[in-house]
Amino acid sequence: MAYYQRELAPNVPPLSARRPLINEYFLSAYTMSIYTGCELGCPYCDSWVYNERPLNETIAIPVDLPQRLAAALPKIDRGDLIAISALSDPYQPAEQTYRITRQVLQLFAEHGQPCLIMTKSPLVLEDRSLLQKMNERSLAVVVTTLLTLDQHLATRLEGRAPSPQLRLEMLAELKRAGIPVGVALLPVMPYVNDSNLNLRRVLHACAEVGVDFVVWDYLHIPNERHRHRINVLLSQLGSYPPRYYRDVYRDQATVNPIYRHDRDRELLQRCDELGLSPRAPHQLYAGKLSPRNEAALLLRHAAFRDRLQGRERLAHLHRELADAIFQGRFRAADLRQSPLYPTVGPLLGLPTTT
Repeated sequence: MAYYQRELAPNVPPLSARRPLINEYFLSAYTMSIYTGCELGCPYCDSWVYNERPLNETIAIPVDLPQRLAAALPKIDRGDLIAISALSDPYQPAEQTYRITRQVLQLFAEHGQPCLIMTKSPLVLEDRSLLQKMNERSLAVVVTTLLTLDQHLATRLEGRAPSPQLRLEMLAELKRAGIPVGVALLPVMPYVNDSNLNLRRVLHACAEVGVDFVVWDYLHIPNERHRHRINVLLSQLGSYPPRYYRDVYRDQATVNPIYRHDRDRELLQRCDELGLSPRAPHQLYAGKLSPRNEAALLLRHAAFRDRLQGRERLAHLHRELADAIFQGRFRAADLRQSPLYPTVGPLLGLPTTT
């Protein structure tokens, strides 16, 4: 059982600095964590890298976080989405006692602040009416991670987290309440949950629930400590020689481009067959974020599909334009090179004709 430690941190900013590039997965310009440490302690999580002690040993309870956030929110543009998706689950068991996440959401509701929450816990359902209120005024999205539907494998990968079936039921209830929902297939782990069969089963379950979108990315191995942890995990799952990951990672932090392209194409094809959006669809956030953020996301999402469908020049153009728009330094002449100009131009106050 984790040890709870109440903390005051009056000089610590409640939010990250504004991102240099918009987060195309979670629509966000800012991120924040509620708790430090996570009782779920999933062994693949990047958060282990930032803790000298075990991630799930001590949970810091930021009792003054709502007060710090209340002071910071007036300086945040209401068109910038804040993602509660950083280094710990905001609805881990500590939330049942301390309700810090609920207090944060109440502040967002009062300020009309758009947000996205990433959680594996059905405890979020207790804030369903608050999330409905937030979504009516601005935007509130709930995303859960889903790696597999195989309960045996799920227990090995994230044994302290709610089951995949419980998470799917949670999304279905939120969806019925009119709250946008998404699934993050994070991480896709080579030789563990990356088979065509597993990916198809996960995506089919998402389609049955009617999730608004799916995103995915690959296991990140930023240093040797984490590499050792992953090797231990693999040894517990089966016979995975270290050379398997050396071939895929080539001693880098993420998978090699050939592997990424192959799995990306498979996932995109299955999403298209099932009618699943592989990024948040435009109608979900249209008019709910600042025009610059909306335009940047449209272009970033287009660039993702451009790359996988072999339009490299167009993918590069759309990435460059997205970053320039988000940073407020784009040129109209450059934007007119994009086939998305008739959609994106008016968002930025540009004429629809050249």
